[in-house]
This record gives sequence, structure tokens and C-alpha cells, in this order.
Amino acid sequence: MTQRFTLEREYDATPERVFSAWTDVSTLSRWFGCADDMLWRIHEWNPSLGGNIHVSLDFEGHPYEVTGTFTIVDPPHRLQYRWSDNEIVDVRIEPRGSGSLVRLEHSWPPTDDDRSMISAGWTSAFARLDRALPASVA
Repeated sequence: MTQRFTLEREYDATPERVFSAWTDVSTLSRWFGCADDMLWRIHEWNPSLGGNIHVSLDFEGHPYEVTGTFTIVDPPHRLQYRWSDNEIVDVRIEPRGSGSLVRLEHSWPPTDDDRSMISAGWTSAFARLDRALPASVA
């Protein structure tokens, strides 16, 4: 049975602004990571169908790299990508009043490995996302 982590959060930003924070590398690089001092270095982030992902960070003193591929790109509503060889990250963005509701599901095959960092990382990233959202355009 597939294992998964899910997270929902509302933001005071339009779906277009939230989607941009996931797809614009200069914005993404300010919030995407496991902690304030563990942000992913973005080598490649091509948010188009079949587009490549290549990111890295230092994890417990060791370099850690992930590659992947975008499998769904539906602006400004949904992004889905393969993370590593066997994990899927699915992001859905819905209008909520004058803002947005973001639903994330990160899934992977059954494993005995400790995956608590997934929960901690996404929870921390979603808090930083609020601060990194691009300003609205008048």
C-alpha cells in the first residue's frame, strides 16, 4: 500500500500568485526546502509537461540530490511531479474567497525508512511559502 503525507493550507493570494511561487525559480528558491537553513538549490526546474527537475541540498553533512519530471502542469490549478524514482508530489490550488487553498499530497511506495523528514520539510516549506508569495500586480 502506498504511503503518503498530505497537507492543506490557505493563503491570502490568488491561485495565479500561488502557482507562480511553485513555478518561478527565483520565488521557489526562497521557500522550497526542509528548513530555513536547508533550502533546495535549484539546478533545473522546468514546469512543463515532461520538464526536468534537478535539486540538491546538504542533508546531515552529506550532499543529497533529487531529479524528477513534471507529469501534470495545469496553471494555475495543479502541478504534479515525479520526485526521485518512486515518489509523487501532487499540488492542487483552488480559489478560496479572495485567496487560495493549497492541497499537497506526497506519496511513495511502502518502506521501513524513516520518512518523518517529509512531514517536517513540507510543514516548514508551507510556512515559508506564505512569506515568499509574489506581490499582487495592480
